[in-house]
Amino acid sequence: MPEARFVFLLHSHMPYVRRNGDWPCGEEWILEAWAESYLPIWQLIDDLSARKGAGRLALTLTPVLAEQLEDEYLQERLSAYLANKVRQAHGEVGRWKGRGEADRAKVAAWYEERYTNLLKRYEERFRGRMVRTLAEGMAAGKLEVLASAATHAHLPSLENEACRRAQVRIGLESYESLFQRAPSGFWLPECSYTPDLDGLLSEFSPPLRYVVLDHSAPMSAPEPASSWEPRRLGSTPLVALMRDKLAHEMVWTMQGIPSHGSYRDYSKRDHKGHGMQYWRITSTRTPIEDKGLYDPERAERQALKDAGEFTGRLLKKAEGISEEPVILACYDTELLGHWWLEGPQWLREVLRLFGDACSLPDEVARKAAAGNPAPLTPRLTAWNVEDGFNTWVNEATAGLWQKVYAAEERFLKRVDVEEVDPEKVRALMQAGRELLIMEASDWAYMITRDQAAGYARERFASHLERFEAAMKMTDGHGIDISLLSQLEETDNLFPRLHPGLWR
Repeated sequence: MPEARFVFLLHSHMPYVRRNGDWPCGEEWILEAWAESYLPIWQLIDDLSARKGAGRLALTLTPVLAEQLEDEYLQERLSAYLANKVRQAHGEVGRWKGRGEADRAKVAAWYEERYTNLLKRYEERFRGRMVRTLAEGMAAGKLEVLASAATHAHLPSLENEACRRAQVRIGLESYESLFQRAPSGFWLPECSYTPDLDGLLSEFSPPLRYVVLDHSAPMSAPEPASSWEPRRLGSTPLVALMRDKLAHEMVWTMQGIPSHGSYRDYSKRDHKGHGMQYWRITSTRTPIEDKGLYDPERAERQALKDAGEFTGRLLKKAEGISEEPVILACYDTELLGHWWLEGPQWLREVLRLFGDACSLPDEVARKAAAGNPAPLTPRLTAWNVEDGFNTWVNEATAGLWQKVYAAEERFLKRVDVEEVDPEKVRALMQAGRELLIMEASDWAYMITRDQAAGYARERFASHLERFEAAMKMTDGHGIDISLLSQLEETDNLFPRLHPGLWR
């Protein structure tokens, strides 16, 4: 039987939230994900690097998230956030003991210990070292980090090729600045692709060797293909690796592994006790008021059991394929830990069980390219979307996109004019930052899915207002240094921007 290769890839992304609101969206968003997902996954990577665990892992880290993880202000915010969680959990232990509810006090004590350990590990190992930890994982041969577009823009929906190119170019420059190496893989935001991107992607290959597409990609292509088969992407020299449908369905569905009744329920919170989550899912049909009490030890045992079942089913699938298959299991990092508390434990066990059968995507892409794979030319594909980009472009988001296109046109006309006044260049680059944030796919997604849609609209409007204020300074209305400094401090990502990135 041909040897199967298994690739495990976590997609890590967070829109720009620094100094842009707090709760329920805003900074609290990244702090929760940092505490519950990033720290446990980074600990797993750290252990892999130190040979304390088996398997290998791939990770995307969008530039907008990487820059926030490196930000000293947000690092201080996380430290305070974790310390506050320790204090809250400690108070909860006393509250439940005082009420004679020993079982809930036990869960609160578990949270206190958990947050205490996270805070200790963060301060001793990961504070200011989030990117360095990933670099160490790559140096040890246990990790691969993919690059992505600057602010996770939905590239097919951007109207101007120069703005698409800037998103990719800035993303690659950010990666190389952070990791001191060129990337091999590129994460297309939302896994969205059309042949219109072929020319752009070809410009950056090399260094790029591969991209990741959804398992639905072959459905919109004229060539017969399977998602486990690496193919050459359209007219580009890049290899297309595709997510596995079975791996998706076992985890990323309402009836998937994370829905097991023993796992911590995310949705039910005790708002009389700092919003802590004391309950387990119980079942997908259990009313929220009837949820059972969470048992961390029981949940951990379930995670280990589910890892074994997941591994077995993927191995069985691979055995049924006559050619050498590549099984790519791909999930959002924030699913593991934040939404599914036990997810990092599950992943650690999955990697242990697969062991040496885990491959890094660059290895797979290099081997595929050497075999001159047949092309795959999807008409259109996106993450689990079979037809159309209406998750991002629709009647509800039409006005947003019109404003993006108008801002792009105005900015590109101005950036094409050679500017020698350093203060005007500074204002122009701040306008560029605001434009990059406006182009992020998150705002349209949130509006379409009605997930904090009001926050998304407010955020977009605020960045449009800041864009216009910065552009006004470049158009002969005078430089307001105080306002410009305030804008730069509020939206401070990509400090190395220069006009040539859009030319």
